[in-house]
Amino acid sequence: MMKEYRKTRDRNLKSEFSDAHWLRWNLRYIKTYKNIVGGKFKSKILDLGCGTDDFSKTCRKYGYEAEGIDIDRANFEKNKLPYRNESFNVVHFNAVLEHLKKPDNIIWEIKRILKPSGIVIINTPNWQMDYKNFYNDPTHVKPYTPKSLRNLLEMYGFKVIFLEPALICKPKFYRNLPEAIKWKIASWIKGGSKSILTIGEK
Repeated sequence: MMKEYRKTRDRNLKSEFSDAHWLRWNLRYIKTYKNIVGGKFKSKILDLGCGTDDFSKTCRKYGYEAEGIDIDRANFEKNKLPYRNESFNVVHFNAVLEHLKKPDNIIWEIKRILKPSGIVIINTPNWQMDYKNFYNDPTHVKPYTPKSLRNLLEMYGFKVIFLEPALICKPKFYRNLPEAIKWKIASWIKGGSKSILTIGEK
């Protein structure tokens, strides 16, 4: 079902928005990541579960060495990724984790291919805020909360350096607000988010 879903998803994304739209959209993500982790966001970057590959294309356009891989090249739950140990400084794992019943293999693989002090950036729905909609996507199989996502990364030896609502390009004062307030704001504001943005450091 995942392959059929991927074809439909990619076709809909490309028909709904232009390449220029996705370039602008992904540039906002890059700016957000840089604001959070500074110089840790650097080449070489892997977009894991890349879909139409727009994120790595945007990275390359702005001077980063980046590439993408999706399920047509590796089964994330079973296969070893086709990269050497300690090959990347950043692994971008956006809207993929919730599609995997067993994340063990891919979390180990992410850790294997990251360089020391490299980071994994994960974006996944927050079950506590989006449980009514989560299973509207028939390929969603495993929900996460902020606590369970933190526990998952720490189980595999990652240091969680960021865990907040997945809001993009927000002012600096927002980052200093109490955690509970941030989640309320994320659910209220126009263009808000019901997803979790988490960054783990190897």
